[in-house]
Amino acid sequence: MRALQILAAVALVLFLIGQVRVGGRAEFNGSGFFLWIRLGKLSIQILPAKPKKEKEPKKPKKPRKKREPKPPKEEKPPVPLPEKIGGALEYAQALLPVGLEAAKGMWRGLRVDLLRLELTAGGTDPADVAMLYGQANAALGALWIPLTKAFHVKDGTARVKLDFDAPGMTVYGTAALSIKIGTAVWVGLRAGWKTLFGALAARKRLKLKRRKAA
Repeated sequence: MRALQILAAVALVLFLIGQVRVGGRAEFNGSGFFLWIRLGKLSIQILPAKPKKEKEPKKPKKPRKKREPKPPKEEKPPVPLPEKIGGALEYAQALLPVGLEAAKGMWRGLRVDLLRLELTAGGTDPADVAMLYGQANAALGALWIPLTKAFHVKDGTARVKLDFDAPGMTVYGTAALSIKIGTAVWVGLRAGWKTLFGALAARKRLKLKRRKAA
């Protein structure tokens, strides 16, 4: 009975860990491009990278004693180019469908938690600003529709603003993507299992071809 309780507790912990979302967040504004990776509620900034501390100069190492040269190894005859290409194609044919299936699984599991796109049309001339405003609306519509069709967007907004104090067109955008750990692990394990069997099958076929050629 106690063993069942331990197994149930372990299964519950693994299930809860699998529900944690991992991903990243990117932001572009007038100050530059910023990138964070996220694990649950924890975020770590990747870009721009923080300046590294200057390291103290290392002390000069003592000269090492020269080792006696090792005898040259016997070189194996090079594999003919057609055989190399044939082997690579055999493995690619077996593993490419697995990679595409894994990519689709990851793509379906991805979710856009936050998507903000904001264009600001600015300038001192009202006619120029009106023209920029129309161009900004057209550009934003061309971006927004494909993005919302390709991803499941949980919270997304897009807008165009007018600002007569701005020097011209300015762009602001931020996006946060995430995937459940459980989904990523499941897709990875499934792809790894299929990759192993696909590689073994391709290797077996190559051996049979070489024997027939010999």
